[in-house]
Amino acid sequence: MTPAARRAPLPATTVVVAGYGVITAGILPHLAALPSLRVALTSRHLDRAPHGQVPLISPDDIPAGRPRVIVGCFEDDTRSRGFWGHPKVVAAIRAERPACIELSTITPDQAVRWHHEVTALGGAAWECPVTGSRPAAEAGTLSAFLHASGPSTAADEVLAAFTRNRYEFGRPGNPARFKLVFNAWGASLLHAAAVFARCLPDLLGPDYPTAAKVVTSDGWMAALADQKLHRIVSRAYEDPDFAVHHMVKDLRYARALLGDLPPLAAALDAFVAAEELHGPYADFTAVADPGR
Repeated sequence: MTPAARRAPLPATTVVVAGYGVITAGILPHLAALPSLRVALTSRHLDRAPHGQVPLISPDDIPAGRPRVIVGCFEDDTRSRGFWGHPKVVAAIRAERPACIELSTITPDQAVRWHHEVTALGGAAWECPVTGSRPAAEAGTLSAFLHASGPSTAADEVLAAFTRNRYEFGRPGNPARFKLVFNAWGASLLHAAAVFARCLPDLLGPDYPTAAKVVTSDGWMAALADQKLHRIVSRAYEDPDFAVHHMVKDLRYARALLGDLPPLAAALDAFVAAEELHGPYADFTAVADPGR
């Protein structure tokens, strides 16, 4: 028998994913499919595991699993702080010095504070908000805005499972700053697209299909219209790719960062109205029908 044949297999890398929503629901199958990873999920919303290969655990169980990577994806600053500050999570970071990957869209202040707290415990802080919503999460093609306090081959392997593009920033907090601008910019464009899209059927009557073909295939607006016009026209706001409630939160964080820029303020008002009319978990294209 050769030395290679006698060599024991490397132990699986233990990964804990915290938080469950459209992003984590999309990325879990990609992580679970890798034989080199052993993945567990913790979520305050769930009482049973949503994926057969991924056990549901309590935060109290995290230290016993000796994680090499902890991935968090949360609704807002408060939920992020609550998880990373949990005594058992703190104990696991101090004992195992894992790579900690924060996928959430949070404020820059929270991102910088999180960097300091994780690195002070000995962990590697990977600030990594992602974009692409549910379709990209399910396809494993999210784009990541990253600042890492140090290298981690395990974190690289985890991110490679569900991201296609990775853009590295040199300062803590800059991924968070950019993500807020990026989301506010996109929300403003979606709001404007929805306003004008609503005008076309009444203005053009039987020629509307021609107009729809133009806006979804020609000109600089085509990428946005091709993705979103079908939901706007059909008012298909259920089963969200990105919930309107999360967009309202992101825009409020962006306003705190940027001030009351006119397109941001107009978009925020429209998304707030859409949330009030359609409910917090309507798709964010519900901004096309804010009820005002």
